[in-house]
Parts: sequence; structure tokens; C-alpha cells
Amino acid sequence: MGLFPRTRMLRRFFLLLPLTLPLWSASGNPAHTAGGDQAFYVSPLRMVRGSLARPDLAALNGLSTVGLGTGGLGAVGLGAGMPGTMAPAAPPCPEPAAPLDRVLYDHLRGQGAALSCGNAFRGLLHFPNDDSGGSGQRPDPMGGFATVAREIRAARREVLLANMLWDDGQEAPGALLAHAIADLRREVAAHPERFAQGLTVRLMFGNSVRLDSLLDPTSSVYSAARHLLQAGIPLSDDPVPGFHLELANYTYALPHSHLKLLVIDGEQVTAGGFNISWFHVPASTPGGLDLTDLALTLRGPVARQAAAAFRDSWGLSRQLSCRTGTAAATLRRDCDLNQGTHDLNWATRGVPLPPAGAPAPAGTSRAYGLYTRNGYTDQDTALPALFAAAHSSIDLMQAQVSGTLSCSLSLLAPGGCPYPQQALPVWRAIVGAIERGVTVRLVLDYDPLLRAEPLALLAGIRAHLQPLGLQDRLQVRWSGTAGGMHTKAALVDGAMLTVGSHNLHFSSFGNSGLNEFTLATSDPGALRAGRQTFEFEWARGRPLELPAWLRP
Repeated sequence: MGLFPRTRMLRRFFLLLPLTLPLWSASGNPAHTAGGDQAFYVSPLRMVRGSLARPDLAALNGLSTVGLGTGGLGAVGLGAGMPGTMAPAAPPCPEPAAPLDRVLYDHLRGQGAALSCGNAFRGLLHFPNDDSGGSGQRPDPMGGFATVAREIRAARREVLLANMLWDDGQEAPGALLAHAIADLRREVAAHPERFAQGLTVRLMFGNSVRLDSLLDPTSSVYSAARHLLQAGIPLSDDPVPGFHLELANYTYALPHSHLKLLVIDGEQVTAGGFNISWFHVPASTPGGLDLTDLALTLRGPVARQAAAAFRDSWGLSRQLSCRTGTAAATLRRDCDLNQGTHDLNWATRGVPLPPAGAPAPAGTSRAYGLYTRNGYTDQDTALPALFAAAHSSIDLMQAQVSGTLSCSLSLLAPGGCPYPQQALPVWRAIVGAIERGVTVRLVLDYDPLLRAEPLALLAGIRAHLQPLGLQDRLQVRWSGTAGGMHTKAALVDGAMLTVGSHNLHFSSFGNSGLNEFTLATSDPGALRAGRQTFEFEWARGRPLELPAWLRP
């Protein structure tokens, strides 16, 4: 735990920094990107000033226009069309009857609702391993990364992987994933008939600093490139026909990209909170830090929405370009991150187009992708609305929770942060549900150096609930895991499960929030798995007691 709290404290500093930087902007170094957005630097970090362009909402909803001019591809969808026209890429998806499904469907109208039908639950992926033993996930020295590697090897057309971090080191989990990509490349070379369209691998990183590179937010993309080279994959001029590899790093450090996504062939998506880091490796493996996390894997049309979110963030990233013959020892000399065009048009940007035609249904379940970033905050209201619609229970597993920025900047105020003045909309929705009789249980990561932030929030909420006689409806336990908990998950009324990268923290919401993606589903198998996981974590947690200076 010694290294872990220091890393979390460092990251929290960089989360607070962008939200206080408007005060600095006059002394910053402004820079206008080609896409018209404004950026400035607090060396060496590039920061967004204002708002980035909105994403292609039609693409998020399973529609696309790709007009390439005369003789171009026209619409990607059920059939050919004139260049720049639009055609449906998903079969009809009627409004759901279930109340919680209807909440998310309504929030995603025109932005993903069309892809919410025909999905299927594939599993909950546990990091480092499944301590409960109930999921059927086999224990492995590399934990959940062994499953991620298997999913990569199963690809037949495209691998899209987005993550905030990729740790360095010969035995790091990224090395395992690089070898999985190398195995896939060898299969393309040996059996091209299995890959009719060739195979494309795109890796995108969040431009976030690591403890071993405090002033270099590009370190993860170079670590991934090093692992790929060491696995025998060239970074340019690959002689294997049909195999294509690209790496990119999100342009902005503040706010950076917090996406943790794996999309396979546009048909399967895994989203969660895990980084490609030693933190999520079992402590029984040398170097592992045993940090608990969770990811949700779904198959079906919702994967198209996740792929569209990936492509949107890719369009706001800088691609790594390397000379022929680049070696691991010469990476920094022979490779550069281009400045990027910030062109969100897939065709002109060179971003891979989605497969033509309607996505094949994989099941009968509903699923929803919640994507947010600077310039696109439409889904900031989705989680609050979901919690506001609860009738009986909200069960939460959270790594970080907070009130507003003002709350986080006044952590030592007696009695905590005043409610509702310094509560986020998502927490006001949760408290509103408690006031209607809903019971809320929260399992919270225990970080001895950073616990003041959640304690200040919870103290203010309890002070509000106590006069109403409702304080017992908010039950909170510290996580009982040995290495800490990094999960971001919720189970509402036992009828909707959410797993992803959104923390119930100010850093995940608003125009200064990070790039985030969360999956939600009402699939019965996912609900059973989510309930089992929560009850296990709840049972091994320990009650949270407010310190005397924060008690109502």
C-alpha cells in the first residue's frame, strides 16, 4: 500500500489542477489547434481552454456519413448511398418497457439508443483475480490481463484498445498484451484466409502522467511501443500483408482521457476501471500491487457505440510516427507524436470506418454506453437520472467520491461540506432517492492519505439526513481489499448494472471532466454477477465511522 497512496495523491493533484487553471490562463502560452479549439501550456502539459468540437452523434447512434466526394463510399449502413448521405446501421430498436431501461434509452436518443437492443452479457472481468471465486474466472499470475490477452488473440478484423496508462517493464502486463498482439500478427501471416479484411490494431493512451514519469504524459505510448518492438512487431513498414498497427496519445493532459475500453471486431466491448498497470496484478506475482477492479464485457450492437466513442477520442489524439528500423533503444530518437489535425471526419482523418451493414444481434438484452468528454457532456445527466429513478436500492462500489471542487478545496471544514450547496448532481440524485425511501449501500476505497475528501462529502450528507431520521438509509463501508479498490460500479434496484470509468467525483463530470465511458445493462446474467460481486465486497468491508470533527 505504500506506493499506492502516493500515486493516488499525485493523480488527485493533477485532477484538481485543470479546474483551477482559468486563474492561470492569462500567463499561459495560448495555442490554437487546427480544429479551432484553444489550448495553452503549463509546461509540459497541454490544456484545453474552452470546449472541443462535439462528436459525431449519428455515429454514436449507429449511423454514419463518410462522404468522400465523387465515387466515395457514401453511407456506411444497410446499403450504398450518395456520398455524404446517411443510412441506418442498426435494426429498429423500440422503446423499452422497463423503467430503468427507459431512463437510459431516453437519455441516449439519437446518441446510442438505436444500438441498445440485441446485446448479450459475456462476463464480469475481475482484477487482479476473482477473490469470490463465483465468476468462473480462472486465477492467473497476471490476473485479469490473461483474459484481456485471450480476447485480443480472438480478433479477426480489428482491435481497438484505449487505456489511461501502460506501465513499463519487461514483465509488466503490457508486455503480455504485446505478445498477444504478436501472436495475432503471426496468425495473420500464416493464415491470411482467416482475415478477409486484414487486421487492424489501434492502441490509444490517455496522456496522463505516471509516478515514474511525473512530467511526461507521453510515457505510456512509448512504453507500449517498446513492448511491441520487444515482441517482434515493427512500428512502421510491416512486411506482413494485411496487418496494420497504429498507436496514439490523447492530445490534452488537462483534462486527459480516462477511457478504459477494448473493442473487438466492432462486435464485443469491455469497459471498466482498470489500467494496464502493475497495480492490477496479483500481489503473489513479483511487482503486483493487488488493486481490485472490475470490467463488464458485452457482445452486440452496443460495441458499435463504444467503437464510435473510441474513434472520436482518436480524432483528438496525436499519432505515433516512427522511422523504418526503429528499435527499442532508439524510440525517442526515431519516433514522434504528430501534432494531429483534430479532424473528426473519419475518412479524411484516416480513422477506421465501422463495418458496413447492420450489427448482428448477439442476444435479447438491453445495453447502453455512456460517453463523456470536454465538449460533450450530454450524458452527464444519465447517471443522476438513473439514481433518481431508483425505487428500493442503490448499491455502489467506488474508488473515488467527492462533492464539488469547492468541497474538495475545503476538506477540513467542521461538519463536512454543506449539502446540497457543495454536492454534485449525481449525489443530489442519490440523496433524493434516500428521501423517497431507497436504501443506499456504498463500498468505498480506503486510502489513508486521501480519505478526507470522501469523508467531507459523506459528513455533509449525513448531517442533512439525520434531522429527517434517514441516516440509516445511507450505509457506508471501507473496502476490505488488501491492495485497495479501483472499481466504479453501481447496481440500481437489482435491475440495472453500470461498470466503467466514471467516478462519482467532480473529475468525471462537466466540461472540465475527463474522457469517460461506462457500460450499463439490464441483462439478467449481468445483474446476478453484479449482485454476487457487490455482496462479496460488502461482506468483507468494514464500517466507515466519521471522525469526531466531522460528525453532525
